[in-house]
Amino acid sequence: MSDLVSRIGRFKIPRDTIRGVNNEDLLKLFANTIIMRAEYKLSKDVIEYTALSPLFRVKEATEAIPEYRVECKRIYTGDKTVDFDIIVEEIKTAFN
Repeated sequence: MSDLVSRIGRFKIPRDTIRGVNNEDLLKLFANTIIMRAEYKLSKDVIEYTALSPLFRVKEATEAIPEYRVECKRIYTGDKTVDFDIIVEEIKTAFN
């Protein structure tokens, strides 16, 4: 993917999610990202990431790095877990 360098974004993951017993869901996310920067924010107890990923849209050269909401959703069929999807949604900032 030649435009991967332009697919940059920021997202946050709660520290409890990473340290939890079900953190294997994050492996699918991190398998599709190149982490450029990670910083622990004590006040919010989250790790903020700046990363490259094909999950992000192409960023215009003059715009700031977009921020995304990242969520892992499990898909259930009956009483069996089939798979999970990673939901990546850009957070739009409202300007007044």
